[in-house]
Amino acid sequence: MKSGWRLLLAGVLGLWQPASFAARASRALPSLGFRGWIGTVELLADGAIAAMSVAAAWSLLNRAPHAVSLARLALVLSAARGVQSLYWTRLPSDVVPGTEALIATVIVAHAALWLVYLSWSRRTAIS
Repeated sequence: MKSGWRLLLAGVLGLWQPASFAARASRALPSLGFRGWIGTVELLADGAIAAMSVAAAWSLLNRAPHAVSLARLALVLSAARGVQSLYWTRLPSDVVPGTEALIATVIVAHAALWLVYLSWSRRTAIS
């Protein structure tokens, strides 16, 4: 597969994940005291997953030996966080009721497609 897909995955991990974390954090920070320690822990875990995604993107761009395994971990954790935030969260959410199953399916399918790409791509796996 072409390296364009690798660059796109690096963009998803390195740009989209931190930007979506920043948006969630900006909505949650003003009311974090009201949401309690569970909201704080949830936001910290979200930030750690975003940081791991940036590390995975940087590793993919630099073709580091651990890039594929780090990208797989970041994809799985971000998908798990996305699905968790649909069904149970102390942070603000703007999900329309009744659409959780559809959004969860899209989140899992997105991560699954990238995981399939990582397992099939020789160029990414070897680099």
